[in-house]
Amino acid sequence: MPHKLTGWASLADTFRWPGPTTGQFITAALGVTPPFVDGQPLPGFSALLKNDDGTWTAMPDNGYGSKGNSGDFVVGFYNVNIDFRTAANGTTVPGTIKVSSHVNFNDANGFLKDGKGVDLKITADYANYQTVSGNNLVDSGKPVDARIVSGRLLTGFDLDVESIARAKDGTWFVGEEFGPYILHFDKNGTLMGDPVPHPFLRSPSNPLVMNDGATATSLSSRGFESLAFNGDSSRPYAVPEAAPSLASLRPVADDERYLNFFEFDPASMLYTGKNPVYKKDGPAKDNQIVIGDMTNVGGNKFVLIERDSLYGSKAVVKRLYMVDLDVKDADGVLKKTLLVDLLNISDPTDIGGPLASVVAGKFSMPFDSIESVEVVDDNTLAVAIDTNFPTEDGRVPGKPDDTEVITIRFDQALFKRVASKT
Repeated sequence: MPHKLTGWASLADTFRWPGPTTGQFITAALGVTPPFVDGQPLPGFSALLKNDDGTWTAMPDNGYGSKGNSGDFVVGFYNVNIDFRTAANGTTVPGTIKVSSHVNFNDANGFLKDGKGVDLKITADYANYQTVSGNNLVDSGKPVDARIVSGRLLTGFDLDVESIARAKDGTWFVGEEFGPYILHFDKNGTLMGDPVPHPFLRSPSNPLVMNDGATATSLSSRGFESLAFNGDSSRPYAVPEAAPSLASLRPVADDERYLNFFEFDPASMLYTGKNPVYKKDGPAKDNQIVIGDMTNVGGNKFVLIERDSLYGSKAVVKRLYMVDLDVKDADGVLKKTLLVDLLNISDPTDIGGPLASVVAGKFSMPFDSIESVEVVDDNTLAVAIDTNFPTEDGRVPGKPDDTEVITIRFDQALFKRVASKT
């Protein structure tokens, strides 16, 4: 679709938010030496929502990428202000992102230890942080920070939060990967009930797999990368990164391109069984393309991200597609329309400046985890990245990626979404 870059901003990889010491279970990379004493890095945005007051809700994932290395990373969301660079100035310096507050996800009401539904022994229940070796927990010998214990703050050992959707009442539904689960938090980040497990998806980190010997049916880090309400906010759709690892559970058993969107009823806190089928790009076998995020753009129309796991000069697939849940092909698969190749964004006014390996008049997002897409207005989308800090250098070789957010304006109005009114 005809489009152009209209904004660019970033948050430096050196940003730290005050809190428990973290990074105690990762190794040095790209010149960054952990741990991060009394401060928490913000390793990119796995989810981004625009607020009615012009600010943004930005949520990182579980921290450092696995259950075993993220027990000291407190999960939750930030409120941020984004001052986009909107005009050329002869440099490659983007606009700025300022962080104003942080909300910690927590289990203060004790749902995860009440003996009902899904029970999880979380970091706050241990004397020392836990790491993981295979399916076995390993005591690190490092005491859990008292703030995590007293507030029953949730960490990246407990849950891998990847997507967030705001309900009409201002509460939050969150898509998660270790279950995968759907979680419901109040406005202050407190868990409102038990995690809702999927009827058949189980990751290797699911407690039924780790503790009870159940079979994993999805690969690690292939849970609910997206959770997005439809136009009237009556139904959220949970979208995994990829199809189940167990072929018999796939929409097309021998073709990894096909996956389901899973419709969820927030009133009953149950899946409805309505599961539209989507087809990714790439090969039918050993498909490495994943869904990075999805957002509603009005009615039953959604925009989603397809991406590979490559970055820098090796990046190939970073694309935005539009689908309408009411429009399918002859095989019953959702039809999709390519909106923009994020490695080849039109930048006629040179907002991005003279970036290395990017031709004049173009802008590129050469990152592994492009994980947020959000509506700005009827013509404009925002796109943001998860940096996988501190291990990836997609923008500048040898330097950990900053958290980048861009806006792309399309020549015609493609999106119509009602404000949240919360």
